[in-house]
Amino acid sequence: MAGFFQNFFTGNPNKAEFTKEMLPKNRRELFFEMLKLNLWNLVKANSIYFLFTIPMWINIWAHARILIDMAQASADGMTLEGIRPFFSEGYMAVFLIAMVPCLLLQGPAKAALKYLVRKWAMDDHASAWSDFWYAFRANLKQGLLLGLLNGLLFLLLPFAFLFYSGMAAQGLLYFVLEVLVGLIALIAYFVNLYAWPMLVGYEMGLRAILQNSLIMAIGRLPFTLLYFIIGLVPAVICLFFPIALVYYFLIGYAFHAFVNVSYTNSAFDLYINPRVEGAEIGRGMYKPPEDEYEYVDIDDDEYEDEPKK
Repeated sequence: MAGFFQNFFTGNPNKAEFTKEMLPKNRRELFFEMLKLNLWNLVKANSIYFLFTIPMWINIWAHARILIDMAQASADGMTLEGIRPFFSEGYMAVFLIAMVPCLLLQGPAKAALKYLVRKWAMDDHASAWSDFWYAFRANLKQGLLLGLLNGLLFLLLPFAFLFYSGMAAQGLLYFVLEVLVGLIALIAYFVNLYAWPMLVGYEMGLRAILQNSLIMAIGRLPFTLLYFIIGLVPAVICLFFPIALVYYFLIGYAFHAFVNVSYTNSAFDLYINPRVEGAEIGRGMYKPPEDEYEYVDIDDDEYEDEPKK
């Protein structure tokens, strides 16, 4: 037993020392290797971030109870008619308004979480506790601004969608506007996929972050849609099986952030890092040394008469 704990902290003395050649060779290997090494770190980071989501969950739980009670008291049950008072009596408005400060509060914490998992995804050292608070302070202003923007969109877009959907029967224009609002909401979600990792990884103003994130979200639409589906699946499962919410409470936020930055790290290597002086491309992965290849002078007489193969 003593040997087990010694090996846990200091490594197995019978195992070969770590070498550069043991580094992951591609993105897939890097993802799974870093996930395996940092699984417990993700749990710790998730628990810190979860503290900032408590007001949001209280708001969701309180209004969900109101919605369920209304449906149970109505003869129509959980139907549109049964829950109509939830909208007409202003409960939906209160819920959406309360979400604005909730998302505002989460802004710097989300930036700190993305900073941590971005480090771990690139095989960089980061402390779940001390580096979280360092990143929280360093990205406080932009985190609050982006959190506020998300909160306002969360407030305004549902109101606009409900209004236009209610008016859609009166003309094609309202239906088009309803679809347009839905697309704006989807694009806003896509932009967030790139904006948070970009915020913690580069010295940019918020406007530049949003512009670059929009370009990348549209330019890499198939990958953006794939991540959207990956994030949507557990949310749908939780909707039908509320007990599954424990996934978010334990590791869900950090795990999805890890998947997010693992993808955006590769995207930034392709489109941003080559333009940034001093930025390292392929961090955490094996790169063959330049002297690994033998130099051959093609003008050497020894090769002048060699036929082409």
